[in-house]
Formats: sequence, C-alpha cells, structure tokens
Amino acid sequence: MKHQLSFCEIEQISENIFEKIPKEDAVVDKNCLEESWTLWDKLRVEPFSLLLNCKNQYRYSYEGSRDLGKHSLLQKIAILCNDEDYESKRQLQLMLQIKKMSAHYWNHKIFSDRKKAIKWLSKPLSIDDLLIPQPGAF
Repeated sequence: MKHQLSFCEIEQISENIFEKIPKEDAVVDKNCLEESWTLWDKLRVEPFSLLLNCKNQYRYSYEGSRDLGKHSLLQKIAILCNDEDYESKRQLQLMLQIKKMSAHYWNHKIFSDRKKAIKWLSKPLSIDDLLIPQPGAF
C-alpha cells in the first residue's frame, strides 16, 4: 500500500518495513515530519523500520534533520544512495545531517545496495549495527 504525503511517498514493503521516497526538491521540515508521524500513529502500533530512498534531490531544514528518527516506534533507518558517482558526496551530506540529530542517529546506516539495506532492516537491532560516533569522527 502506498501513502502520498505533501513531501514524499511512503510504501509498505514488508510487515515492519516501509520505504520513504522524498519528492524531487522537497524541503523536509518539522511540519513534514509531523505529517509523517501522524501517518505512523494511524498505521502502526508495533515498531517499524524505514528505508529512506535518496533517488531524488531533497534537503532537510534544521528542525527536520534534528527531529528525524524521533518517532517512538521507529527502530532503524537504512539510507539508500544508488548513484555511485553521486554517492560519496551524498553520503557525506547525509552523515552531516544525521549528526544534527544528536542522540537519534545511532540507528541509521547508509547503503548503496537495496537488498542489503532491506536485509539489515529485517534483522533485530544489535550492538554491531549501532552507529556510535568516535571522538573526532565528524
């Protein structure tokens, strides 16, 4: 089932995994996140994971990046960057965005392979999966 929001499309790809594709040139701000939280509250009573597909150009406002991942039922986010020529730059931008999320970026991982991303999301969260910052890493 697909859900259209003002800034993205969300599709359920398995029982507990959803794919979010931001629209081209979208600016994901606090209002956008609140819109998606309303959807999650209607759809979910159990934890879920999210595949964030970066096939389109979009960006986050400060509040959007700060509050991404704060929904109480959201367990993990796999960030999918497919274009290899674009990937290194996009990964750096995403890592900087994730860093803004302070305590909420531990459960995010970047992938260039969709199958590997979905496989990671399908597994229970383990200590090996955690993105724990090292001193001076950013």
